[in-house]
Amino acid sequence: MSRHQIIRGIPFPNLNFLSRENIPATLDYLPRDGDIIIASYPKTGSTWLQYIVLQITSKGQSFPSLKDDLEKVAPSMGISGPEDIDNLTGVRVYKHHYRYDMVKKNPKAKVLYIYRNPADTVISRYHFSQEICEQKIDLDEFFNEFLTGNIGYGQYFEHVLSFLAHKNDDNLLLISYEKLYDDPKDGILRIAKFLGEEYYRNLSDDESLLHKIVECTSFDYMKKNLPLELPHQTPRLPSSEKSKNTINFFRKGVIGDGKNSLSPNQMRRLREMATEVMKGSEVLQDWFKE
Repeated sequence: MSRHQIIRGIPFPNLNFLSRENIPATLDYLPRDGDIIIASYPKTGSTWLQYIVLQITSKGQSFPSLKDDLEKVAPSMGISGPEDIDNLTGVRVYKHHYRYDMVKKNPKAKVLYIYRNPADTVISRYHFSQEICEQKIDLDEFFNEFLTGNIGYGQYFEHVLSFLAHKNDDNLLLISYEKLYDDPKDGILRIAKFLGEEYYRNLSDDESLLHKIVECTSFDYMKKNLPLELPHQTPRLPSSEKSKNTINFFRKGVIGDGKNSLSPNQMRRLREMATEVMKGSEVLQDWFKE
């Protein structure tokens, strides 16, 4: 079975919990005023950002399980359909992995887009794909698919570029995974400021609340407290003592794992493709520092 399904000319993962009906229905979904939408390419930090947003908007109270988060609290479009988003109450938070040009827009909805070094992205996604796919995946083959865009959600560089082209939009906040990792306190305050002055004041006036959010959204805390049970997934590990559908969603979360895992030739090809597609974009210097 192919790992991809083509919808509107773009490959999407061919997984039984990603509905062929929900994907186009959510592509056509019009956000409401005040919606908070977390956009990303897979494995670039979207779940991390999602919990930061939930912590900010709830003053440190909302920390749902990953299963409840995906299905009820901050649905993932494609897994959930429009009805699940319509059923949200209060501040509506949801996320997707769609390219900027594929979705409906509302200038009164706030969009946060997180992006990550491509070497770390491809390795993180490779290991995650090993967890959720039943067949063994060859790293060289997966790398080539990532590079050419013959992979779920298309080519990474085109995906990032689609959002970078709108970096000056008032309702879009671009977030570097690496910068958020290096200075989470400053990054969280920046996100709060974007979401609203009230959220920013809550954190700037209450150092203990800010510290709590930094701690609860740290990689180690989330890895320890957020196991992931895949929705609607066929059990794959009958001999395991753990839940048959439970996977390690958080693997390393560090910076530089990709460079250490890819060959020099793969790193060269990655740099060349990024340079060709993104043509002098400012993020290239951050990604490929000597």
